[in-house]
Amino acid sequence: MIKSHFSYASVRTGFGSAGAASYQRWQANSARVSSAITTASTGSSTLSPFDGALQDKVSGLATLAANAAIARVKADADAKKAVLLTQIDGAQKTLDDAKNAAASKPKFVSWALTPTVDTTA
Repeated sequence: MIKSHFSYASVRTGFGSAGAASYQRWQANSARVSSAITTASTGSSTLSPFDGALQDKVSGLATLAANAAIARVKADADAKKAVLLTQIDGAQKTLDDAKNAAASKPKFVSWALTPTVDTTA
């Protein structure tokens, strides 16, 4: 008699298998919602098959922009290097010309006479 009473109580009041099953469904549903929120917040969910393609396109555009910026910086550096080399070459030519001009001039020897002081006057 006690056994049937508990069986009756579990069905009627929600204790036992019926109550446990609804609690387990609620817990499973809660876990699914929590998992979906976590996945959405980390961005690892795939909402469409084109998400990877879009990310690849963005990465590709960023790579192209970076390569273009690097090319501009290199071109600017090469232009500055050419200007500096031209200035250095011009300065070296000026020094060489001055050295050659000094070497081609005849050397004159000047003789200085010692001054004589007239002490008789």
